[in-house]
Amino acid sequence: MKISFNWLKDYVRVKGSAESLSDLLTMAGLNVEKSERVKNDTVLEIEVTTNRPDWLSHIGVAREIHAVSGSRLVLPSIQRKAHGKTEKTFPISIPHPEFCPYYSAVLLEDVKSGEAPDFMKARLEACGIRSINLIVDITNYVLLECGQPLHAFDADRLHGNKISARRARTGEKIAAIDGKIYELVSDDIVIADARGPIAIGGVMGGKESEVSESTQNVLLESAYFAPSRIRQTARRLGLGSESSYRFERKVDPLGVDWARERAVDLIAKYALVGRISSVFKAGKPPLKSISISLETSEVKRILGVEIPQSKIKSDLSRLGLRVSGKGKKWMVHVPSSRSDLTQPIDLIEEVARLYGYDRIPETLPIVKPIEPRIEPLLDLEEKVRNFCVGFGFFEAVSFSLVEPVPFDQLGLYSNERVKLINPQNKELNLMRPSLLSGLIQAVRRNLYVGETDVRLFEIGNRYLEMGTRLPKEERLLSLVISGEGRLHWLEKRRPANFYDLKGCVEEFLNQLGIHSWEEHPANSIFQAGEGISLTLKGEVLGSYGTISDRARKVYDLEKPAFYAELSLEKILPCIQPRGLTREIPKFPASPRDLTVIVNENVKAEAIIDQIRKRVHDLTTKIEIFDFFKGGPIPKGKKSLSFRIFYQAKDRTLQNEEVNALHFSMIDVLKQSFGAELPKGKESNA
Repeated sequence: MKISFNWLKDYVRVKGSAESLSDLLTMAGLNVEKSERVKNDTVLEIEVTTNRPDWLSHIGVAREIHAVSGSRLVLPSIQRKAHGKTEKTFPISIPHPEFCPYYSAVLLEDVKSGEAPDFMKARLEACGIRSINLIVDITNYVLLECGQPLHAFDADRLHGNKISARRARTGEKIAAIDGKIYELVSDDIVIADARGPIAIGGVMGGKESEVSESTQNVLLESAYFAPSRIRQTARRLGLGSESSYRFERKVDPLGVDWARERAVDLIAKYALVGRISSVFKAGKPPLKSISISLETSEVKRILGVEIPQSKIKSDLSRLGLRVSGKGKKWMVHVPSSRSDLTQPIDLIEEVARLYGYDRIPETLPIVKPIEPRIEPLLDLEEKVRNFCVGFGFFEAVSFSLVEPVPFDQLGLYSNERVKLINPQNKELNLMRPSLLSGLIQAVRRNLYVGETDVRLFEIGNRYLEMGTRLPKEERLLSLVISGEGRLHWLEKRRPANFYDLKGCVEEFLNQLGIHSWEEHPANSIFQAGEGISLTLKGEVLGSYGTISDRARKVYDLEKPAFYAELSLEKILPCIQPRGLTREIPKFPASPRDLTVIVNENVKAEAIIDQIRKRVHDLTTKIEIFDFFKGGPIPKGKKSLSFRIFYQAKDRTLQNEEVNALHFSMIDVLKQSFGAELPKGKESNA
């Protein structure tokens, strides 16, 4: 916004130079970006914030100077007003007051005009507006003076004698004064005569009714339009103007009539006018009385400085606010031009501006130490990252938008998909129901460039349609292994297998203190017999296994891959705090091996639990070190070998005592699981 320094002097006494005025306004919150000399004037370039439309005029800036400096404010006086009779009348109608609450116009007949006076043209040009003719120049002059846009029509080029401020009809077109034709929609506001639109309301006038030097009869418009509608129309048409810039930020409702009368007075002063009509109008300015209760004690509490009540009251009064009440509680009445003031804190900010931010002392607030709040899920994610990195995995980050084709081919999540209505990429139109696609594509790219050992993990959300207003978002951990297995230095090179992933998943759960989960067969994308679903107390925590040949074909993955997907949100409530550290045993352990043959459906974990129950105080560790099925083992049976470490806290166990405990285990397992010893063998003692 450009402000003429010479023009400001018409309304307020400016002390000092343009540079000192710039500093004064900037310190008060009205930032002057630069000033430049234009002929015999200095133009200030100000930055107007969206909440201060009252600064979009010279009078608005003059009011600010008056408030900051205390200089006397003088507004222009209006000598000649619209009050007479003319041959024509223009009744106004507003079919949609929510679009245009108030519309007024006045007719000036037998107008003989020439060029605008030199001072007016110089001021307009200094502010970046070229001179056109007297009538148009005066409407632009009043716009820059008080911030209220006006528009002048050539009354002889209008059809009929009625004016309507209505919604546009879809498909209506108008040739605007910029020479372009615009197609309108029903959300636009138009000013129309009997034949059709003559202006885009609040944005730009029409070419057909444009005022020229030969115009004899002028219909002068001044109105109030709904800011949101003007903003929407200007953005849609890509048609910004000085008028729309102000209307969409909300003009002063009380300024509508004043600006119209000011323009009439200037036209009558600088042109010959035969007759001036009375005002044609419809609707009412949307005035809203705002009163704010202010306690003066709050000023000190918020600003941290003692300001005399008399100064607070005088500062608010210079802003145009009316203060009533006695003592420490006041009622402050806000003028229509200051729609940004709605609550006490706004008034306190105004007091701070006028008092001077630089005069408010710097004080450090009293900060009491508080215990840091830990977000459990974020804390779990940090542990997960540390665990995965420790196991040699690299973190991947993939897109949340994926192609639906692989899920179609695999028949996954057909009733739970969340699709975008208007995606930027038509192929990526599905919010991922699983992290599988992103990780598998990353594996494929790594293998393609020659990586031999690929271990990736990702923590991210999946999205499922649950029939509610918003889709369900679930936080997942996904792991994938492909290529070669992670080898010990004594091992030979080998490909990764199902048990590499199984060990990672089980160790991950053990690290979180989760032990008593159950495993069930899982199909989905997994190879038959090599897919496991993990459940705990009936809740599915996730699944892992070998990716099936069919899924590998869909994702164009040549080498075997092993994938796990765990729900962090479901795991979180299952986490058990880790126990205290134990003292290093003082007495040696006595290991014994035990091999039993049991039915295939008997789980090794169940056998371990039974052994622990039997000799809980005298065992420190139980390991399974061998599994065998087939050959001499009967069909439907399997062989399991355990290593049991017997150890007491208070003494060294003797061989006789250990052997007795160990052989008693055989009887317990026979009774509990129908276990048998291998033929021709005995347990080691």
